[in-house]
Amino acid sequence: MTQLLNKTKGALAAVALVFPASAAFAQDDYPSKPIELVCTTSPGSGTAAWCEMVAGELAKEDYLGVPINVTYKNGASNWEPTLYLSQQEADGYTFMHFSRSFTSYFNLPHFELEPDAFEILAKFEETIYGIGVRCDDPDLKSWEDVVAYTEDNPGALAMGFNKIGSTHHLQHTMITRDPAGAKLNFVPYSGTGDVVKDVIGGHLRVGAAQPGLWNSHIEAGTICPILILNEERLDHPQWADVPSIRDVGMTYDVPHQWQGFMVKAGTPDDRMDALTEALQKVSQSDHYKDVYMSRNPHVVPNFVGGDREKLMADFLEAVATTREFLLEIDFIQG
Repeated sequence: MTQLLNKTKGALAAVALVFPASAAFAQDDYPSKPIELVCTTSPGSGTAAWCEMVAGELAKEDYLGVPINVTYKNGASNWEPTLYLSQQEADGYTFMHFSRSFTSYFNLPHFELEPDAFEILAKFEETIYGIGVRCDDPDLKSWEDVVAYTEDNPGALAMGFNKIGSTHHLQHTMITRDPAGAKLNFVPYSGTGDVVKDVIGGHLRVGAAQPGLWNSHIEAGTICPILILNEERLDHPQWADVPSIRDVGMTYDVPHQWQGFMVKAGTPDDRMDALTEALQKVSQSDHYKDVYMSRNPHVVPNFVGGDREKLMADFLEAVATTREFLLEIDFIQG
């Protein structure tokens, strides 16, 4: 009986040794289940198309090899997705798209989390925006027309752009403050896709969105582009003759929008490394360079990853700089 008990104890001890090792191996076998990508925009926007493209590439066997499920959350100037990410496990199975606009969002009073509750995986690309009007608008045929109309009709003209407190909102404010700009009211949207729809539908006279979202409507003769929100003109057949902000005399420093990805702080380094490496491969893929880029001439590839400490330091500096601007324009109170 004693021998039997000793054998049983020995067998149980062996099992105890085996199972922890197996469990540890399972934990390190990343990724071993679907991953969630939180996209901080609305379906149908230009950024949504980009999120879907990134998810589709990451799911391929040569990248991460597991399904990447895209979840759309953008409420409360992107507090909703930020809070959602903070409530998930820090295990690498949820990561979030974010943008330069978050340098503003983290300064908003209702943002209760600090930026260091998260870690930045990478910056992926920059985006240029353009202003469009309906070609049959009787008054607005050029940027000069927009400026003249706002001077003759104070408070009567508005421009649609993205989210309150976003980089787009900052740029809108800069346009209204520039001596060569126009005093346009700001109409916030949860995604630029809806801006385009409302200009086409005649519900909005002036809108700003990615050129790629305007192009098919420019080709159809419905939309006329009047300004590219960049220091230089856009090298694209439908935009080559459209003036830049410098061409019309505006001198403000363009707050260029960029797109990137972050995870909850505390995510294991090796899992962040795996995600970053896969994202960089997407940025170098034929699909991204030959298919996505050809459809989106406003995108400037600019992948920056690897040095997470520097990425976070740069981001925190940008949050502080943006706060100074928001205080200056009385958008927030000190």
